[in-house]
Amino acid sequence: MVKLRDRVVRLKALIVWGNFIFCGFITISIAFFFAEGTIAENYTNKRFVAPEFFLIVPVWIIGALLIWWYFQKNNLGNTSYTKIILISLLLWTTIPIGIWFSSLFL
Repeated sequence: MVKLRDRVVRLKALIVWGNFIFCGFITISIAFFFAEGTIAENYTNKRFVAPEFFLIVPVWIIGALLIWWYFQKNNLGNTSYTKIILISLLLWTTIPIGIWFSSLFL
């Protein structure tokens, strides 16, 4: 029989990894959307009108590595759900920070 503590750790790991994967997918989607531009902006025959928006991805990767390092340093079983959600929200804030950072190069 699986102990309740093991189930809790598995659920917390599912929340953390699910957030990493979903946030990473959204980050790449946003980066491609902004880099390709709209139909009105793409008067050239290039695929990427504004490739500087791919800088969103390295900013997100830095945030993801910092959060991964935090969860490797601290035991996931001892971390509260509130702290996991707040730290996961910090990962989502790297997307607007990356957009702001990449817009500096326009």
